[in-house]
Amino acid sequence: MRARRHLLTGAISAFVVLFLWAPLINAGINSFNRDILMASWRGATLVWYRTALNNTTVKAGLEQTITIGIATTVLSLALAVTGALWWRRATARGRRLFDLLTYLRIMLPEVVFAVALFLLFSKIGFPLGTLAVIIGHTVWNSAYAALIVQARVLTLDPALDDAAADLGASPWRVFRRVTIPGLLPGIAAAGLLAFTFSFDDVVTSYFLVGNQTSPLPVVLLSMIRFRITPEINAIGMMVMVFTVSMFGAAFLAVSRLGRGARRALSLPSVADQ
Repeated sequence: MRARRHLLTGAISAFVVLFLWAPLINAGINSFNRDILMASWRGATLVWYRTALNNTTVKAGLEQTITIGIATTVLSLALAVTGALWWRRATARGRRLFDLLTYLRIMLPEVVFAVALFLLFSKIGFPLGTLAVIIGHTVWNSAYAALIVQARVLTLDPALDDAAADLGASPWRVFRRVTIPGLLPGIAAAGLLAFTFSFDDVVTSYFLVGNQTSPLPVVLLSMIRFRITPEINAIGMMVMVFTVSMFGAAFLAVSRLGRGARRALSLPSVADQ
């Protein structure tokens, strides 16, 4: 009886995994398919990857996406770190208010924020475009970054800052030599999450991009409205490989930064130089 139960559980798990991975496998296979209609397999080719890389609209969208992602990451991290450090010293009521505002941005649908920002910008005459998209992404992604940095702040001992100050370190040196090294793993993880969410964002970008160059997700959305081609599958595969590579690099960076932060938090070196 127990063996049958394990067999059934394994079969259900395998079906779920297959169901989740089947679309990606299908997209990967068709990205090499010579048949432009993808009705049948007609041999492997790399022509769709070359077509995607030579597509000026796709390249412009990718450049726009990276620009928006970097700017969003920097702003999100600045808000997350300053907010988490304020939260660390705030009163209980201040912490509850900060947490409420943070969780509200996560719980409410993104389309609500996108429409609200679109209406606000239209009312005050703020031009739609790259800057508007960056602001929209920052409003959304800074909430996730704040939660990650807050979780890291909880692991830090406030006595380290006080001890560093007692040893003669200035507030800026305490921040640079004690606080930042301790927060580095959380900052790296939050930055990765903010960049990834910005890179994949469609809703906010669609509402706020205006007549300027569209980010890559919006470009893909406009392309699939007409028909799905192997070129779109090739673009999707390249985006997936890029995202997975980022996660792998970030995982290694966070692991090394965590070990480096523990070595950097040695108090005798805080007041040096």
